Amino acid sequence: MFELIRTYVKALGGVGRWRLGWTLALMVAASLTEGLGLALMIPTLQIAGVRIGAHSAAGRFAAIVRGGLDGIGLRPTLALMLALFVAIVCLRALLARAQTVAITALYENFAQRLRRRLFEAVSGADWVFICKSRSSGFVHALTNEVDRAAVAAHQGLYALAGAAVALLYIGASLVLFPAATALMLAMCAVLGFLLRARTRAVQRAGEDFSAISSVVYAAAIEHFQSIKTARMYGARARTCEMFAALTREMAAASVRINREQSSADAWFEAGSALMMGATLLAAIRWLGASPAEVLILLILFVRVVPRVRMLQSTWRGFAGYLPSFGTVTRIEQQCRAAAEPSGAIIKPIELRSAIRFENVSFAYPSGREPAVRGIDLTIAAGRIVAIVGPSGAGKSTIADLLMGLMAPASGRITIDGVALDAERALAWREQIGYAAQDTFLFHDTVRANLAWARPAASEAELRGALRMAAAEEFVARLPQGLDTMLGDRGATLSQGERQRIALARAILRRPRLLVLDEATNSLDSENEARVLGAIAQMRGAVTTVLIAHRLSTIRWADLIYVIEDGRIMESGDWSTLAARLDGRFRTWYIAQGLAA
Repeated sequence: MFELIRTYVKALGGVGRWRLGWTLALMVAASLTEGLGLALMIPTLQIAGVRIGAHSAAGRFAAIVRGGLDGIGLRPTLALMLALFVAIVCLRALLARAQTVAITALYENFAQRLRRRLFEAVSGADWVFICKSRSSGFVHALTNEVDRAAVAAHQGLYALAGAAVALLYIGASLVLFPAATALMLAMCAVLGFLLRARTRAVQRAGEDFSAISSVVYAAAIEHFQSIKTARMYGARARTCEMFAALTREMAAASVRINREQSSADAWFEAGSALMMGATLLAAIRWLGASPAEVLILLILFVRVVPRVRMLQSTWRGFAGYLPSFGTVTRIEQQCRAAAEPSGAIIKPIELRSAIRFENVSFAYPSGREPAVRGIDLTIAAGRIVAIVGPSGAGKSTIADLLMGLMAPASGRITIDGVALDAERALAWREQIGYAAQDTFLFHDTVRANLAWARPAASEAELRGALRMAAAEEFVARLPQGLDTMLGDRGATLSQGERQRIALARAILRRPRLLVLDEATNSLDSENEARVLGAIAQMRGAVTTVLIAHRLSTIRWADLIYVIEDGRIMESGDWSTLAARLDGRFRTWYIAQGLAA
């Protein structure tokens, strides 16, 4: 735990030393005002008529305060002392307000910094790492876990503030009543030792809450994504019960945290009352304290005990929220360990000649067999090349390798004879337009979804891209045209319409290479023909790679590669492959009813 606390303090300091310093300065100032109020308490009681021996520690302290006031020309009267006390209370209220605002600003900035660092780490992680990770875990860490980690800062800073005030009172008590205070501190140490197990229990409960809340978050996303299927399968009640069971576990973990906190508070309350009674009894019977000194000691105890209790409570709160910071830190470290090398975009990659795969193989970390093996293929610049095969054949893996999202395990990929390595991957991706079967649209307007790919695009370019993607007509019929909101993930559009918007977005980038991974499989025959016709018109200007299992999509390809079990089984143009009687292509060609 101490190593985690050290890391946490270091991260908190990274928010800004001036901000942290200002917050700590306000905490010290607020504590000093508390001390000033305490300094005025004894002479005020003396002026009010409470008998305090002149030779006692309290009497000597009162004389020092009165002398200080005389030194600055103020005659200590009851009215003056009360006026000073009210002024100090008002000043303390202002400083407490400033302290609260500063602490809130600090932990909000801390949360923002944690979110930004984590988001950058996730965004920069290697594509293979992203694929094998649960995306809901990233989202949960960015939201709930970061919030809890920031609350830990809130609790920790308030614990420091409480500690500063408690130390001030303890220091004053040691000066005035050293023996009684020493006895009280000894009993405090014993009480803290007895309650240490409660602090560990709160921390464990916080760890359990972080774990189960991550599972609940993931389940919520998955159940909402499957809500249509659940209704069709009559599984709505089962789904609700599954989710309810998880939320019950999360509620139980939250109750455990509060139970441990409350138990510790109750034990401390009882222990501190016993401790205060024993100390006062000792001061009266064995230490010879006068009634006035007992009154002052009682006032000090009444002031210090609640602050020590708050210190204990906020420290346990800090311990309960700290595991969330551990989760955020762990995910960030994992992402940075799997970071994609960052290559600077020195100049655009032209693609004037060809892209070549030279004996390329690749296997996913969790896969027992390579996804692709020994691939040799050539994609000539300006041509339309199709890669076809059944599901799981390795087509999308080839597309990811082609776009530089992953590096081959063996072999190499070249662009105009230059190897596509990690240093050139970023520059290469700047030249690629990509549309996939699983379309991604923001909950935003058509215009915003298109401009996301190329913010500087003009109105004419937006409409031109829509026209080439056979989307201009249906967008014009939308209520606000380009400014129509599309709903969550484009929910107000059909799957085919979503695919056409995604295709228009890819075309809008004016790419050197256009990769369409099953990007037309939801289009009807008429719109598919229009899209493919537009792609055919770009032949020579744009290199296009079509990934498909439906052969009608690739009729106009210049070259077709047939993939099965991660290998290239055959290649050629449409006529050559269709005429090859023993070929895999012809088998699919007949099975899909194209022979007629």
